[in-house]
Amino acid sequence: MTPKGFQQRHFDYVLGPNQDSRLASVAAGATITDIELQLDTDAPFWLRSRAVRISYLGSSTQNMLQFLKTRWSGPLKDYRQQDFILEACSMAYFGQVGAWKPEFPNVHYPAGGVLSVDIKNTGNNPLTNLTFFFRGVKLYPWGTVPAYTYPKAFKSIAFNYQIPVLNLDVLEYRPDQVFTVKQDADFVLRGGQATPPFLIDSGTRAFSEVFIQLMDFNKKPYSNDFMPLDVIFGGGGFPAAFPVGPTPAFVPPFGTGPGMPGLFYPEIYLPANHQLIYALQRSDDASESANQPESFTINLIGQKVFPA
Repeated sequence: MTPKGFQQRHFDYVLGPNQDSRLASVAAGATITDIELQLDTDAPFWLRSRAVRISYLGSSTQNMLQFLKTRWSGPLKDYRQQDFILEACSMAYFGQVGAWKPEFPNVHYPAGGVLSVDIKNTGNNPLTNLTFFFRGVKLYPWGTVPAYTYPKAFKSIAFNYQIPVLNLDVLEYRPDQVFTVKQDADFVLRGGQATPPFLIDSGTRAFSEVFIQLMDFNKKPYSNDFMPLDVIFGGGGFPAAFPVGPTPAFVPPFGTGPGMPGLFYPEIYLPANHQLIYALQRSDDASESANQPESFTINLIGQKVFPA
């Protein structure tokens, strides 16, 4: 339950190589402790779900994550596990493709608090660009940040907006992109899907390392860093394989895709004619001769809201 007098604002914290360079390549057999994420000072954070990912470059799956053991802490470095736990035993699909791992009861961090993670790579291969994602809400006193919401009386219909992304190059940063809600109705954003990752011939052509950062019209971000499209939005098609059983067998995700988009909770309410700012970044392997500019679509899922 949200404390009285506070509003919730969706937020994703990213803990990856940009936050701790040791996560760029975690060697086989390595143990790394005290990987600390310094939280923003503007608001407390309530952690509600988690995910973890490695780079697809050099691999067409997330299979090596099956050997990752972790433990992570609350705000007082109070670990939430007795010992290191395999992430493969903690969550389905490592929390990706819209299958975020819920954390209940929620873990509450003060403004400017620290979240600490320890890791072990028990496999025989390095983990490249290992990244953790902590999804939840920031809590602001009412009136300190914009908080648009439904009119007292309204009608609504299901509605999707499509954002076409044209010719995003292999190594490209595309800032200050603008999505504008149509003038006929408000729009409430509840989820999304997007095309990448997209791999051909076991990574010969890699269209997978595509990232986005969402911001409101004031450019106040909804995450502390860029989010991979496949983590924040899920995906209609997803080529990763996940380990099942002791052998193991590798199977595609089941129950994800269009029936399980990436969800925003709380939803993001956008009045008519209002703007959502976003930046795109692609970090695929420029040395691959088959790599090229790619076009794809981001699908924003929600409802149109009409005053009654």
